[in-house]
Amino acid sequence: MKNRLIGVAGVLVAAMACSTVSHAWQSWHDGGAYTVLYRSAWRDGIDPRLTIQAPAPDSVSTVTMPQLKGVALKTTMRRSDDFSAVASGTPRAEIVFAPVVHFAVGKEYEVRWSTLIPAGYRFDTRQPEIITQLHQGGATGSPPFALLLAGDQYQADVRGGASGANRSVKFGAPAADAGNAVNWVLHYRPDDQGTQALTELYKDGVRVLHSTGMVNAYPGDKDAYLKIGIYKWWWKTRPSDVSDRTMYYGNVEIAARAVRRGSD
Repeated sequence: MKNRLIGVAGVLVAAMACSTVSHAWQSWHDGGAYTVLYRSAWRDGIDPRLTIQAPAPDSVSTVTMPQLKGVALKTTMRRSDDFSAVASGTPRAEIVFAPVVHFAVGKEYEVRWSTLIPAGYRFDTRQPEIITQLHQGGATGSPPFALLLAGDQYQADVRGGASGANRSVKFGAPAADAGNAVNWVLHYRPDDQGTQALTELYKDGVRVLHSTGMVNAYPGDKDAYLKIGIYKWWWKTRPSDVSDRTMYYGNVEIAARAVRRGSD
């Protein structure tokens, strides 16, 4: 099965209208004006321009979810699924924003989204899983930014190439969040030299990651993109505590502005 464009008939015009907003918004981070590049609307279905990487047609869908303002994106997969035709043949159930927004060196970005871990979720103590990532464009290797579930904690990684993370922090207690919406804001200034680099993550308004002056983009990358959903790369090759995974997501907003030199 190849990557698929999955959408709901009749929502293309509405999806495009809501996802290419050009007005400026005000950053709560530092008061600067951003321009919204994309805003999803799960209540209208999945924008057919987005790409799905998943083992089955029902692995990514929209569902009623009061905690996430009425309708949420649901990503789900089983260890027994056939992932051979999914991107790189690796266990994942993700939605890819590459067709509509890219992240390039020389700009600043804010990404806003929310997650909901199902009540009763069993956490895997033997291997992690990525639940949100900024993936590099056109190169193999680990993503420049990744938010993971790592045992009984969250983990955020920042890197500028395929090697180990330049910054990795663990925080919080995901089990305490199960059944409730968690709101995330990523403030991201990609820089493959590190001079102007900033990667800053907020969970429910509390800063949990602050990485500045460290390379956070692949060399010369102008095509990095957002992915939300579950990515569990060791699931088929290493021991695991779990046989199924499900995660819910609220709407996504991505905004950008030109880099202001000297800001941090």
